[in-house]
Amino acid sequence: MAVGSSGTILTSSDGSTWTSRTSGTTESLSGVTYGNNIFVSVGSSGTILTSPDGTTWTSRTSGTSNSLDEVTYGNSTYVIVGNSGTILTSSDGTSLDNRTSGTTKPLSGVTYGNNTFVSVGYLSILTSSDGSTWTSRTAAV
Repeated sequence: MAVGSSGTILTSSDGSTWTSRTSGTTESLSGVTYGNNIFVSVGSSGTILTSPDGTTWTSRTSGTSNSLDEVTYGNSTYVIVGNSGTILTSSDGTSLDNRTSGTTKPLSGVTYGNNTFVSVGYLSILTSSDGSTWTSRTAAV
């Protein structure tokens, strides 16, 4: 699956042949993940879309107008990050909780591994074991 500008969503079963899907939005999409039997895609102006199959998409209310840049799934939790230090979490991909990141700087990436969420952004590294409570880390330069 790939997402992009103007609500673009493309799916492929082999990585060679791609099919365009109707997302229902004209907002740019910047991240997509799959977990707990649901796809979640995020993008500009607080856009969140969900799909059970990658074909049919439903718009969700994020509660923010900040652009959302990335989404990951781990430990039965979706974590979404974006501009102004925005962090949202969800157990089902549809109902969202706003979390305190401790920064107003943009967060552009998030991943999960070794029982830890890690988010990075402009001069920011944050970690969390549960997606709810975040700790600022210092980068060794």
